Amino acid sequence: MAKALELTDETLTVAPAVPRAAQIETPGPGRRQGKPAPKVEQMPLQVRLPRHEVKAIKIAAAESEQSISDFMLACFHAYMKSRKQA
Repeated sequence: MAKALELTDETLTVAPAVPRAAQIETPGPGRRQGKPAPKVEQMPLQVRLPRHEVKAIKIAAAESEQSISDFMLACFHAYMKSRKQA
């Protein structure tokens, strides 16, 4: 259990040190955690769809093991490709 801390003028003016276990370790300039993902500018897009269509999209994205964004982008590209061929 934590020890009780007496409130004095000194404890109110000086911030207590944060224990090392509670600190988040940030990598230094020479250390890397892994290969960074390439930077791609992304913008949010909000679309209003009927509830049953949303459910079908979520199921199809899960079955193809893609995120909904990736699935919708693939559908868009397939539509544009088929439109040009027609």
